[in-house]
Amino acid sequence: MDNINKNFSDIKDAFSILEGQDKLVHLIDLGKKIDKIDIEDKNDTNKIHACTSQTWINVKNDDTVTLKADSESAIVKGLLRILQIGFNNLEKKNIIDFINDFNEPIEVFEWLNIGTSISSQRQNGFIGALAFIKKELTDE
Repeated sequence: MDNINKNFSDIKDAFSILEGQDKLVHLIDLGKKIDKIDIEDKNDTNKIHACTSQTWINVKNDDTVTLKADSESAIVKGLLRILQIGFNNLEKKNIIDFINDFNEPIEVFEWLNIGTSISSQRQNGFIGALAFIKKELTDE
């Protein structure tokens, strides 16, 4: 779990030095680097229903977890990219343990210090994505 904490701590540190609109710009820039989901995986099975924009995540769990994602929203793409940076190429157990360290998924968002400039609808997309990832990893 140390790798996850390090990955997310780097993101947290970056957001802690940014203010207001700069956080949004940083999120949009992160979203431009998203590992996109394959077109055939943009289906109801992979859809995040908590988000107001069309959003999908595909969770592959071989020896390590790989997330591919996409959204119609540039900000949500950035939020999804954060989850990719935090979780990709790590073990399922460590990801589940990290998520379980928080009482509610919103606490992960708050811990990352992304900020209140993100609308509650976009926050719901992040929370829904975390819940989706956990469900996919625990249902296997």
